[in-house]
Amino acid sequence: MTFREARMAEHEGQQTPRTKVRRRRTPTPKAVRTGERNAGPDRGSIALRRTASEYRATAEEQAARVREEIEAALVQARSTREAIEQRIADQLHAPPVSHTPPPRRKRATRASRKK
Repeated sequence: MTFREARMAEHEGQQTPRTKVRRRRTPTPKAVRTGERNAGPDRGSIALRRTASEYRATAEEQAARVREEIEAALVQARSTREAIEQRIADQLHAPPVSHTPPPRRKRATRASRKK
């Protein structure tokens, strides 16, 4: 494909093996309704960069949240383990329980009574 053919294909909106036609970004539906485009500090192609201290503060907050979740999970695991150990200890010291009724006594027959 020649350069001229590629330019004509691009002009017509077709994709060629050499070039890609980029679509224009469209605003979000909410931005269209409210009439705002690229509003706010983190919207649009140009956004303000965070400083290192902001990243550090965010990382510390997340680390604190994760620590709290881990502590809560450990507390729950310890209580579950204690409950299981208690149940096992109760079952070891309890007398065995049979769920089958004791066998019935056999009746003496007349022949065994006569002897």
